[in-house]
Amino acid sequence: MEELKPVDTMTPYEAGKILHKNAEAIRAGLRQGRFSFGTAIPPEKEGGNWNYIIIKSKFLEYAGINIENGGERDAFCN
Repeated sequence: MEELKPVDTMTPYEAGKILHKNAEAIRAGLRQGRFSFGTAIPPEKEGGNWNYIIIKSKFLEYAGINIENGGERDAFCN
């Protein structure tokens, strides 16, 4: 059986910098299920912290960044 490689992830702050949004906007979108590149996991206990998982490859695709071209954005992206 082939060993699975770890998946690269990003923080809401890192994603926000690329999209020119603040981290809280990214967190809110993830909590509301508006983004296809990640998810938000609610706290187990009241008053606990949310956890955010942003899959880097899905985020880069969403943002139109072609990682095969060294991180260049596709022509239609600003």
